[in-house]
Amino acid sequence: MSKGKIAVIGANQGGLVFAKFACDYGFDVTIYEACAKDKVSYNWTDDCEFKVFEELGFGMPPQNVWYRKKNWTFVPPRKEVEVPLHIPEDELDLSCFRRPLNDWLEGFALKAGAKIHYSTPVKKVVVDDGKVVGIKLNNGKTVKADLVVDIGGVDSQVRRSLPEKFGIQREVADSDKFYVRRTYFNIPEGTELPTATNKVYLKHLNELGISWCILGENKDEADVLIGRLGKLPDKVHANALEDMKKDNPIIGDKVVNGGQLLAIPVRHPLPCFITDGYVILGDSACMTIPMLGSGMASSMRAAKILADVIRRPKDGKRFSKENLYRYQYKFMTQIGCRHAGIDLMKNWLLASPKGAVDFLFNKGVVGETVMRQGAEGRMVMMSPKELVLAGVRGATKPILLIKLVLLIVNMYRAYFFVKLRMPKKYKKRAFKNWQEKYEAMYK
Repeated sequence: MSKGKIAVIGANQGGLVFAKFACDYGFDVTIYEACAKDKVSYNWTDDCEFKVFEELGFGMPPQNVWYRKKNWTFVPPRKEVEVPLHIPEDELDLSCFRRPLNDWLEGFALKAGAKIHYSTPVKKVVVDDGKVVGIKLNNGKTVKADLVVDIGGVDSQVRRSLPEKFGIQREVADSDKFYVRRTYFNIPEGTELPTATNKVYLKHLNELGISWCILGENKDEADVLIGRLGKLPDKVHANALEDMKKDNPIIGDKVVNGGQLLAIPVRHPLPCFITDGYVILGDSACMTIPMLGSGMASSMRAAKILADVIRRPKDGKRFSKENLYRYQYKFMTQIGCRHAGIDLMKNWLLASPKGAVDFLFNKGVVGETVMRQGAEGRMVMMSPKELVLAGVRGATKPILLIKLVLLIVNMYRAYFFVKLRMPKKYKKRAFKNWQEKYEAMYK
């Protein structure tokens, strides 16, 4: 006998992982995906921490799904220096082909008993007596569900349909979205290949965003991403691409793949994930690493946390707000607390005055240790020796150095506020007070 009927919105990595475990635990799970099967996700790669697959008990994905990414090289606006990372190969993240990864994860979900309906967009939730009791499809059909799991992305139409009284943020501000065009170009014949294969340009052209150029795994294409906070007008993209071509001769004129405009959340997780009969997960909850927007590992871990929470309810009401709150608490205190701190670093770097990032890189105040930790979504930790060296190197700009120290202090303040101060059990007033203080840290 089923323990409950669950509707999952989105056949992405988090949705498929959740469906697999929820079915294993005795739930009746149906996934509703707006896109056709061959159009789900993007036809490119994304970085994913390799440990997550073993944590979930899946083992490593098959060889057609991934390859080891190369080390990043960070470039400040004036391009006077470069900061390469030197992560050992067996510690590097995986670059996963998103659609083959989806196909592999779909196999686990289907084998466990999940049902998947492609080309079936969901319009809104159905609410009765103050609870979410199902979904309404775009075709007009209503589907009853004991729990709705919304993994519909940063602009989830379903999250937008929620009544305001539920307290879940319905819209994500444009200033918290990274608008990107990621395009794969041919490499002109005879072009010398670079030794720095993965170059990231911070505050590229002194604008609010990054650009990158990556040599493809087969060394036959250039992977170019240009992203800006809030918006990416065609003229801004064209200027950035022209500059990238000057700096990276491997970028040819022929588009091989990609090029569409997409929005990725690059902010701390939303302050509330849950209400009675409904939760948000993945990009819909802004679970990405704020520095680079990677969120696959976080989404899959959150999916397992949610499945475990509903498997063993503590209050007897499996899909109540009080029980589902345990999912948010576990995610935030295990993963979201780090993202909360890293978001302050991202904001500080992008809002820093012209020349500040160049100074910090040129003088070696910010080096490999800090950039690696930020890119991996970890908190900044510097040894006493590194702190002393940073102080000596930045001594000519003491005000900037003081601001950097305050940034690190505030990052840890945000980390511990989430880690230690988030209420362990759901109580409306205490949780609301925590939410207000949480959001106030970013104003």
